[in-house]
Amino acid sequence: MHRRLSVLAPLALLTLSLAACQERYPPLPEVWVGSALPTYQPSSVLPPATDEGVGADGSLLESYANRTYRKADELLTWQLPFQAKTMIVELLIAAAKDDPQQLLTLLTENARWGLPDRRELRARPISTHDDPLGLEFLSAFRTATSRFSKKASFTCTPLQPGWQMFAASGAEPVWCSYTSGDNLDIIGFRLIMEGGRLKTDYIGFFPQRQTEAIRVPDAGDPPPLTPYIKRPVDLELPDLMPDGSNPVLEKKQPREQAKPAEPPPDLDAPIPVPARDE
Repeated sequence: MHRRLSVLAPLALLTLSLAACQERYPPLPEVWVGSALPTYQPSSVLPPATDEGVGADGSLLESYANRTYRKADELLTWQLPFQAKTMIVELLIAAAKDDPQQLLTLLTENARWGLPDRRELRARPISTHDDPLGLEFLSAFRTATSRFSKKASFTCTPLQPGWQMFAASGAEPVWCSYTSGDNLDIIGFRLIMEGGRLKTDYIGFFPQRQTEAIRVPDAGDPPPLTPYIKRPVDLELPDLMPDGSNPVLEKKQPREQAKPAEPPPDLDAPIPVPARDE
């Protein structure tokens, strides 16, 4: 038995050495190249305006059809929350031009779309393996923005003074939204800093215009609009004793013994009169 093991050991070492000298199959590429995106021919026809977009001002999407993109170098300098509206304008320009490739440059790597809720209800990826350009999202987004008027109300989450640094550093997102005149139709945007660049992380809207407010109480509480701030620790312990001393930190000083109280004077006692000198 020991002789057989002594014979097999050199053979195993020889096999390992020969395998190490052979080239790996399949060989590793020197340069990794990502798969090319499929070609897509943008459409010059905008979706028909509906609801509030039918007015004389036109739809929100139509108002950006003739706008041009900003320079790519300018996008690198954008910061939150200062260029939040500028980022959303670029999204609307790309949607109006039906340009999915330009749209993808404005999104995060894991960008999602769903309902207009900070809990990101029904969220799903914009770009998938079967739809790398996100054409399903682009079509739905173009239809949704055609329901809004050009003068739709636009707001962003107000941040308290000094809290902009949380958004600018990427620690906290900034939420912005378009709202219809009756406050029933909403398009929400979640903006973050990714890799030092301003990106859109989530876009939420309703597939069709709602006729009443929708509430989903069982989905949990939405994340806070403003970040939680940890307050500094108070190093002063509260007074635990009536006299203001703390038995944990201070050694209780012995109290002085009280002097016995003098007895009250006897009002019926005779008044002492000094004797006269003779």
